[in-house]
Amino acid sequence: MSIYKARAVKNTRVLIVDDEPSIVDFIDTTLGENGYEVEAYIDPREALKNIRGKAFDLAIVDINMPDINGVEFSRRLTEISSGTEIVIITGVPDEQNLDPCLRMGLTHFLFKPFNESQLVYSIYAALHFKRLRNAYVTAASTERKGSGLVGVSMSTRDIREEILSIANLDMPVLILGRSGTGKEIIARDIHSNSNRNRNVFMPVNCAVLGSLAETELFGHASGAFTGAIKSTKGYVGSADGGTLFFDEVGELPLEVQAKLLRFLDDGEYCRVGEAKILKVNARILAATNKDLQQMCREGRFRDDLYYRLSASIIQTTPLDERKADILPLIWHFLDLFGTAKNITYEISADAASLLIEKDWPGNVRQLKQTLYKISQMATSRKISPADVRRVMGDSEGVTMLTYKQAKDQILDQFDRDYLLRILNLSQGSLQQALGLSGMHKKNFYTKIKELGLAMKDFSNIQKRG
Repeated sequence: MSIYKARAVKNTRVLIVDDEPSIVDFIDTTLGENGYEVEAYIDPREALKNIRGKAFDLAIVDINMPDINGVEFSRRLTEISSGTEIVIITGVPDEQNLDPCLRMGLTHFLFKPFNESQLVYSIYAALHFKRLRNAYVTAASTERKGSGLVGVSMSTRDIREEILSIANLDMPVLILGRSGTGKEIIARDIHSNSNRNRNVFMPVNCAVLGSLAETELFGHASGAFTGAIKSTKGYVGSADGGTLFFDEVGELPLEVQAKLLRFLDDGEYCRVGEAKILKVNARILAATNKDLQQMCREGRFRDDLYYRLSASIIQTTPLDERKADILPLIWHFLDLFGTAKNITYEISADAASLLIEKDWPGNVRQLKQTLYKISQMATSRKISPADVRRVMGDSEGVTMLTYKQAKDQILDQFDRDYLLRILNLSQGSLQQALGLSGMHKKNFYTKIKELGLAMKDFSNIQKRG
């Protein structure tokens, strides 16, 4: 039977640590023949001593070794080379062996005895996950150039495009959405992409202004009231030439709404205790989580102010309706938290899955706060499912897959990745596909049918390319 060998990405560096010389020699030889750059050790202490200052794409580590077991070695390795994906070798795939690995976030396993094909494709699967994770990070970074919005969902992309389309129109913008969905980030993006970006961005939280709303917004003249020792500009006067952002604008008192409307119409206003008309050139952005139209019907918000503020409207989307953004947000926040402490946080695929499956009524703000707590309480720099559960509790309705379920899930993904690669390489030729895979014709057809694949979809790849 011929064995198809997945080619390594150029300059892929692999670390091997196993106290059995025969296994080390077999892995070293096999991976070397497949194009990997290999560094191998039979003594874990010697490995730790010699790999400092080096970076590895992947490490293959035996779980049972003298002095330092595979879990402890992996923990130390992630402190030295945080970007290393780790595959654990074990001969006894039971809970006693696997649970410590899963708690640390190690989810790639190679079970003894294994042959060349199983070795190569275990590594391929681990590197595939690493590439997928890095692709998300890159995509999120590329997509949001010039933007503080993190995410790859269609709704996030649409908002980015909308921001760019209205940034320089200098009209008022009303940003609507639930708390924690990034309304202030959108406002800052509009400002930073506008021709006012060299001037001030002035955020105002209308919910905390209270009885001092008018003087806080428009300033006051000296002697306007007891304690007014000197004149003040207020938020409006301080925003001249820049952007004034009214957060939670629905909280403004009606009498202040009337004064704000006049300012919106012609840029004119008066300070409290002064009849002199002042003029300021500031762009107005506003945001709220309230239904302003309903408030207008109830007489709690001025209709004319609503229509003036809503020259353009941006509607944010709750995080639960854009699950594709959660993984990029997880890596983004872990990068922020790690940078602040001068360390690097990682997260396992299973731990990330727990967070993705959770409901987030508090949206991005809740995700950030939860992830911060998880990162501070984590037992290592690679966040594991146990770390997530420690903060979220077991009452969240998220359960760990059984060993069989997890194994079946990994095998299904392996089948899909492997057969897609075979179909691409054979370009629809059944004879070539069977030769590459070494599979029986009937088994081959059964498997691609289960995965929803068809030979004809790959028959003209070269022509289409």
